[in-house]
Amino acid sequence: MLCGTGPARALTPPSIDTAAVPPDTDGPEQPMKLGVECQAPGVLPGSNFADPPAGWGLLNLDATRPFATGAGVTVAVIDTGVTPNPRLPNLRPGGDYVERGDGLFDCDAHGTLVAGLIGGAPSPGDAFVGVAPQATLLSIRQSSAHYRLEKPNPSDDLNATETAIDLRAMARAVVHAVNLGASVINISMVSCMKAVRHADDRELGAALHWAVAERNTVVVVAAGNTGGDCRQNPPPPGTDRASWANVVTISSPAWWADDVLAVGSVQNNGAPSTTTLQGPWIDLAAPGENVISVGNYPDGHLVNALPGQDQVLVPLFGDSLSAAYVSGVAALVRQKYPALNAYQVMNRLKATAHAGPTTPDPGVGWGVVDPLAALTWNVADPAPTVPVNKIIHPLPPAPPPDYHPRSVAAYVVLGIVGALVLAVGARVALRRKRPS
Repeated sequence: MLCGTGPARALTPPSIDTAAVPPDTDGPEQPMKLGVECQAPGVLPGSNFADPPAGWGLLNLDATRPFATGAGVTVAVIDTGVTPNPRLPNLRPGGDYVERGDGLFDCDAHGTLVAGLIGGAPSPGDAFVGVAPQATLLSIRQSSAHYRLEKPNPSDDLNATETAIDLRAMARAVVHAVNLGASVINISMVSCMKAVRHADDRELGAALHWAVAERNTVVVVAAGNTGGDCRQNPPPPGTDRASWANVVTISSPAWWADDVLAVGSVQNNGAPSTTTLQGPWIDLAAPGENVISVGNYPDGHLVNALPGQDQVLVPLFGDSLSAAYVSGVAALVRQKYPALNAYQVMNRLKATAHAGPTTPDPGVGWGVVDPLAALTWNVADPAPTVPVNKIIHPLPPAPPPDYHPRSVAAYVVLGIVGALVLAVGARVALRRKRPS
């Protein structure tokens, strides 16, 4: 199915085809090969890992420790694979859709960064720890930007592209993760497509709905970062912030809005990031700039940058990392409230968020996730129509230095000195006029 091949029309939310759930299989649909060298994250000069990451302060994660740690909860990381290391002691293999593997290889570094934020273990040498450090992490390698099809299809069939193959692999990975026991799934991989003509992702929509509605699994996904195929969507018309009328770019799986928690990024002071692909499907936001996490190295040392243009290190950022924070919080809630079903967990996270400027907001949804409130507040069902938590206001910029008091003091001192100089000069002059 290709959407929008006829006259242009306003986009509507996708509908679920329950018969399209794919079988539980792993392995690549078509043979893949390594196209470019694997990526190695790094550390920015002058970095300090002795203090907690800035995102922890915004989320007040230290306050959650008496209530939950993620113990007994399995979080599937459907991503680029995860490299085993000492900071991820609860990591399990889950499968591979890029090669014939077990999911425990990360050429891109992406999946390991995500896993570290969700369930990284503490270490005496630094202040970093994941949101749910005792959760079990299930690594499923679904795609890789460093691999290419051995025999790409030269036709213009959108359903034969690597994007379409990735979407089908994601659908199978969701089914596989659920059958392996995941009660939370994190998907930080995003496919951006034109709203008027895009690949068929009905299998993915069906798999997501089945996972949530039939198998009680919470699915958290990244909204997507602008750039390349992710062309920013214009603001909704009028006052309807949830309108789909102006959508030009869809983000899959985020646009399967009823069955996922789609997460946007904010700065560490709560202000929305300019890099988030906005849309009516966004539910929540979490820190996504200047992030620290675990690198894809056997020793698991911390990193905070990736090589950019000309191999210059760029601070870690993106909705992928924001989604990881929310998946960690979902794991805490699943441990604390095991009787809640997946939709009730999703509702609890939205209802207790710090509200955005409008609710829902196309950039931050219901607002910035509040872990402590999600674990402790009394939340009613169904989802409220207005937020129950306070609005978060970004901190204003620091005022410029006030030099007025300093200037006044300087003038007073100069005045006193000048008076003394005049007095001394007058006294000397009088002495000179006296007879000998």
